[in-house]
Amino acid sequence: MPEIARKYNLVVYCSALLLLIVAIYIHTITLKNPYTGLMFREDEGTWVVASIDPAGKVSEWDVHLGDRLLTVDGKKPEVMKLGDRAYLKRLGALQFEREGLGRFELSSNPGKHEMYKTLFAACAELALLVIGLVAYRNKPESYMVRRFYALNVFLAATLLSVYSTETVLTGLMLPVVASWLPYLLFAFFVAFVFRTVPGWIAFAMATYRGLAALFAVYALLVFSLGAIPGWTRSALHTILIGTLLAIFVIAIVYWRGMDRAEKNRLLTFVTALTFGLMPYLFLYALPDLLWGEYIALPDMTLAGLIILPASILWLWARQRLLDIRFYLPSLVIHGLYVGLATILIAALIRSNASIVTLSLCGAFIVLTLLHRLGLDNFKRQREKRENRLDRLRLEMSIRFAEHRNSRDLLRMPAELIHSVTEIEGLCFVWKRGSETIMYGTGPFIEMRELNQFQQPELSVFAQVMDLVQPNGMVIGYLGLGSKKNNTSFTSEELGLIDKVRMETVRLLMGAALLDELREAKSGLPKETTEYKLLEAQQAERVRMSYYLHDHVLQNLIFLARDLEELHDTEQSDKQLTAIWLKCLYDTQRDIRMLCDDLYPHIIDQAGLDAALLWLARTVKENGGPTIKLENKLPVTLPSLYKMTLFRIVRELANNTVKHARAQKLEIQLWEMDDAFYGQISDDGIGFDPTNVSGIRSDSQGFGLVTINSQIVQFGGDIKIDSGAERGTIVRIRLPKQGGEVNYETANQGAATR
Repeated sequence: MPEIARKYNLVVYCSALLLLIVAIYIHTITLKNPYTGLMFREDEGTWVVASIDPAGKVSEWDVHLGDRLLTVDGKKPEVMKLGDRAYLKRLGALQFEREGLGRFELSSNPGKHEMYKTLFAACAELALLVIGLVAYRNKPESYMVRRFYALNVFLAATLLSVYSTETVLTGLMLPVVASWLPYLLFAFFVAFVFRTVPGWIAFAMATYRGLAALFAVYALLVFSLGAIPGWTRSALHTILIGTLLAIFVIAIVYWRGMDRAEKNRLLTFVTALTFGLMPYLFLYALPDLLWGEYIALPDMTLAGLIILPASILWLWARQRLLDIRFYLPSLVIHGLYVGLATILIAALIRSNASIVTLSLCGAFIVLTLLHRLGLDNFKRQREKRENRLDRLRLEMSIRFAEHRNSRDLLRMPAELIHSVTEIEGLCFVWKRGSETIMYGTGPFIEMRELNQFQQPELSVFAQVMDLVQPNGMVIGYLGLGSKKNNTSFTSEELGLIDKVRMETVRLLMGAALLDELREAKSGLPKETTEYKLLEAQQAERVRMSYYLHDHVLQNLIFLARDLEELHDTEQSDKQLTAIWLKCLYDTQRDIRMLCDDLYPHIIDQAGLDAALLWLARTVKENGGPTIKLENKLPVTLPSLYKMTLFRIVRELANNTVKHARAQKLEIQLWEMDDAFYGQISDDGIGFDPTNVSGIRSDSQGFGLVTINSQIVQFGGDIKIDSGAERGTIVRIRLPKQGGEVNYETANQGAATR
């Protein structure tokens, strides 16, 4: 542990222990002497009931205004004056006198209500103390964290003081915590939001400290004298509300000059503080200032302050700053809704349902309905965006399913011929649009991995039969291997093979007709390419922003905080220095990775070959599979194609490392007449390519969608051949400017695996 943290441990843990001991004592005394809700005025040397708070114990007693308090436990009542009113310092057996009734006695024994109230207050105080200790334990050397702990102790002490009916310790504690709590809130706000404190704010804080000290001394004096001026409570309300307004003003003044991280911290603090103080403002402070009455007791309303430290601790625990701007509109709207509803209900009760308050309530209901309509419209827009992405995934699933179904169309006749004839093997070849689909048996089974099939290659078969449509168009071939006994095919066998060939042509023509209908449908009006491109660009900006925010920026923020503390304390050690160096190294690595992701400069500096070799080496160094690389693309390949092919290959290689558990990865790139081709294959566990829509939350599914979007922008296509425990083969095609691949003259571009 750094030396700078050791010297604070004793102070921190002793203060926590002291607060616990004081809290146990005060809660015990308060439980025995619960809050009565009675306020008295002096009349001819006796104390007369002047006001009754139904939230107190008096709600269970038969006490009326004007009743005289004679004794407490047979002694003269001890009171604490608050303006022209007073309340009891100590409870017991209370003896009253009422005109026309005479004397009667009441006891202040605690009930279930008091026990629940004590438990609630104790839990709130303990939560604040635990939050402060957890933050300190995680980073004891931080000056800001120590200030955060002090703020939590003062918040817990404030809750304890306003709940207490004990007068000795509370009389010493309440003036101090009530005087210093607004300053501590303001000071922590400055430390949490600003990296460098502006000069005038530092001067204002120094002045604030002096005024807080003077007010604390004054409050201690008046408490010790037992006569508190009536304006003291209003002054405390005004100071806390003024502090909140000052925070809002500073936020508005410095907003434009802040960077994104500072703005995010500012919004987080202000939002948490506003919601934490909202019950206190609307239920206690404002009603007390405006009407001289309150809706709820201060110990209940101030419990909302737990929201502030809990929010900040959660952010620190995650080691990142939540982008509060995504949630701020909802939080503000709901906060205003609750606050306005509370104020309107209170006004409606106090005004006995006057026309003005009824009109305000009607306007509030109308605004609520408008807000509801706005939310519904927002949900519809979000559903449209989600449906658009679902359609894209569905289109990919359909294409992958079509590829598998196409092979199944060839599998059935191939297996039939192979089973009824004594043939070593055979292979169906079908030209479906720009794609060549093969299915082989026997020694030709591996030919399914070829992308193109040329006429000169047909010499590997003993006999070749064309797959001819009725209009004379050749759509493929049936290559027959030799018979196992090296004999010729009989006429019966040739007749069977010819029938199967003709039936296969009929099936393939039906599949081709479906393709034509789908292409015709795709020609109907739909969303413009420009909009899709803008949407993709926006998604990429969001991804980069989060990467910078969650990695690079957070490292720099914590490094800046520690360096500021080093400047203030002029103390450091080797452990802290090692942490700072690691933070810097991690930041350098993250920036380098982001730069490579945005634009791999190695392509410009050394070419696509060197970039692919670097990728293969990097994958291997990170524990990935061995990569076999074969690049037959020309050196003069346009830069846009280089960049796109490299990004696609890198994304597929990363998917293999993350998901495939493969031992080997083969990357093949080549050029044909009118297009560039690529094939990336691995021997991993594979997956179901038709279920892309079912892996929407997985990074692999998102990566495939991203790759597909890039290829579609070139007018190309992607084919995936995969299955459980049989690896994955991904084939891509990027057409050159102005043409499709000529099937008859296409060159063979990939070797079988």
